[in-house]
Amino acid sequence: MISGKRVMPVTAWYLMFVACQLLWRRMGLLMSASILWLGLSVFIVTCPAATVGLFTVVLRIVQDELDADAHLANIKDFWTGVRADWYRGTKLGAANAICLALIASSLWFYGTSPSDPQRWLIGPVALMGLAWTGAQMYMFPLCVLRTQVSAKQIFREGCLIAISHPLNTGSLLLTLIFLAMGVAALAGPVVLVFIAFAALVQTLALRAILVRRGEIELFTFVHL
Repeated sequence: MISGKRVMPVTAWYLMFVACQLLWRRMGLLMSASILWLGLSVFIVTCPAATVGLFTVVLRIVQDELDADAHLANIKDFWTGVRADWYRGTKLGAANAICLALIASSLWFYGTSPSDPQRWLIGPVALMGLAWTGAQMYMFPLCVLRTQVSAKQIFREGCLIAISHPLNTGSLLLTLIFLAMGVAALAGPVVLVFIAFAALVQTLALRAILVRRGEIELFTFVHL
């Protein structure tokens, strides 16, 4: 277990530093979970359920490393998460797909409109799209963490968190996007590392915000 306790600052670079250390410490388990996620995501419709399974493993690892009373994380947690939350995860994935379609079609419609008043709506729609994109950082970690909350409430809370923390959300999201572009060029096993790293960053980002809110008492300061 990682020792040395201190309240954790909510900064993008620190979150990534913690994610790198946890990735190094639990590489085998995280790679196994990433392989399972990739295998199930091939069918597309099972991707949300697989994502819930992946984030369940990641949450267990974070709790295992940073909480004194957590159980030892293992690959069985992936299937536990899938069985417990596949329905909410699927509803959340469907809601995100609908939102993406609506935002994309609205941007195209208003962007190609010959009417100036309609083109003015591009700005508000784009802002809504940015808020929705930022909310993706938190939705599936919330789904795993808040087991008694509906998919609708998770969607709403994810959007509110993204709006309330725009700088850290934006910086983390942009960094992950740039890393994803590099990973896409390299491909191979690096993809598995990136999947695990991204899930860790998202889970740690949500956890750090909950620490600030007082929902979690303490975040340990990581040092090896």
